[in-house]
Amino acid sequence: MVTGLSRRALLAGTATLALTGPAAAQTYPSRPITLIVPFAAGSSTDVVGRQAGRAIAEGLGAQVAVENRTGAGGIIGAQAVARARPDGYTLLIVTNSTHAANTALFRSLPYDPVADFAPVSNLATGPLILLSHPSLPIRNLEQLVAYGRTNPGKLTYGFSGSSSQIASVMLTHDGRFEALGVQYRSIPPAVADLLGGHLSFTFADPGNALPHIRSGQAIGLGVTSMTRTSLAPDLPTLTEAGLPGFQLVPWQGIAAPAGTDPAIVRRLFDALRSRYDTEEVRRTYAALGFEVSLSASPEAFSDFIRSETVRWGDLVRLAGIQPQ
Repeated sequence: MVTGLSRRALLAGTATLALTGPAAAQTYPSRPITLIVPFAAGSSTDVVGRQAGRAIAEGLGAQVAVENRTGAGGIIGAQAVARARPDGYTLLIVTNSTHAANTALFRSLPYDPVADFAPVSNLATGPLILLSHPSLPIRNLEQLVAYGRTNPGKLTYGFSGSSSQIASVMLTHDGRFEALGVQYRSIPPAVADLLGGHLSFTFADPGNALPHIRSGQAIGLGVTSMTRTSLAPDLPTLTEAGLPGFQLVPWQGIAAPAGTDPAIVRRLFDALRSRYDTEEVRRTYAALGFEVSLSASPEAFSDFIRSETVRWGDLVRLAGIQPQ
């Protein structure tokens, strides 16, 4: 027998279930959205995240709060979103670190990059720049390699996340020299230590590298893409500088927790498509060495993540990095 109290509870439960389906998608968003960036403020991922947050806010007419939740190569932020309620109000800026390379860099992850997320879209791509401290007798890649070979163990480098780590290990592997790696929570502190003379070289995004190269505080040795960056056309690619086939181009995208209503995922994608891929954003990114790179659909981004997991895993193994 169903009492009046239990009947009201049953109806309330039914209403709650209804709001998690099509009704929830129709009323979304009805409160502020949190967008978690798994790397520090000032990093390239942070720049991309804040631009994406503005686009979503404008496209959906919602408030978007960007929160930097850093640590462990992006794992802490990714884990938080993987465990969040799948209602579209907690999103993650995903990267080649969190959703590709980390599967090979770590023996186990507290999240599944594929099963625990609902991909929305890729956002941006951009190369890294290799830079060294001017106190060293190094003005090009050939001199860095020669110095490393004749001074074993004297060179140090800083890295944060998979991109700069894999690039650094690939460099020492292909150049056949040894260097001591130091891990940082993000790239800006590594660049600061390079400028202070505490590191020999590091890989950084153009936004964090080029101002110091132009001021003479650091020496630019090359870019990790197969083509030169328009921001510094005189800077060679590492392939041109003497490491044939050297290519490493990081990317950033956005995802929701697995189980998020596909209609909400589509609304997020449409908001990005209407407000993110604009001339203003492209100009902003061009100044930082990035390119807007929106996916054709959420499904296409899901396929991209799967393929990138394989590619970055191969790079980790090629570089000889042992999983932690």
